[in-house]
Amino acid sequence: MARYLLHDNLLVRFPALLLADAVVLVAAWTLAYLLLPEGLLAGRTGAAVLAGDDLAGGSVLLEAARLLAINLVVVAGAIIAPNLIRQGGYPLGYGTLAVITAVFGVTIGTNSFAVSLGGKMPPSLEVFGSSGLYEIAAYALAAASTVSIVRWQVVRSKAVRVAPVTDRAVTRQRNVGVAVALVILVLACLFEAYRFSQATLA
Repeated sequence: MARYLLHDNLLVRFPALLLADAVVLVAAWTLAYLLLPEGLLAGRTGAAVLAGDDLAGGSVLLEAARLLAINLVVVAGAIIAPNLIRQGGYPLGYGTLAVITAVFGVTIGTNSFAVSLGGKMPPSLEVFGSSGLYEIAAYALAAASTVSIVRWQVVRSKAVRVAPVTDRAVTRQRNVGVAVALVILVLACLFEAYRFSQATLA
């Protein structure tokens, strides 16, 4: 699996990371549904606190802008920035992505959303109707796209400087990947803001 997660080609690396993330999501979702109380994380995650439980300015577009701002902070601070460091051969952004995905799984499994699902939801394909799944996919694409930005390799508890990658093809692939990830995030935020507005009006 390691050779796919660290493959030179983004078109191989991204699906491999997405698959690994899917395993984390389903595992966390299943355990949360079976073992944890409903509403466990409601209003307790950083994103939930920042997003609030009302429609920003009463506008779908303003709400989408707020959600996008939160997501951009997550992508920059928790996904791309950690990729500057590699440990055990893996960029640290892969690890933070796994944590974020697990939290999302627990959120679904315990019905910890601002707008209730009506009860704890067992693992099912209904997740494809959640904007969170597409946000996670965008995070995974950003993480897979930016493995080449590594600047330090942790070796025996010491950070060793790594020469930057200057290959134009790698840089182009990275830029396109990040750009597509941002487009997915914008669409996911618009979708989430629209669904939230419909739920609050119901």
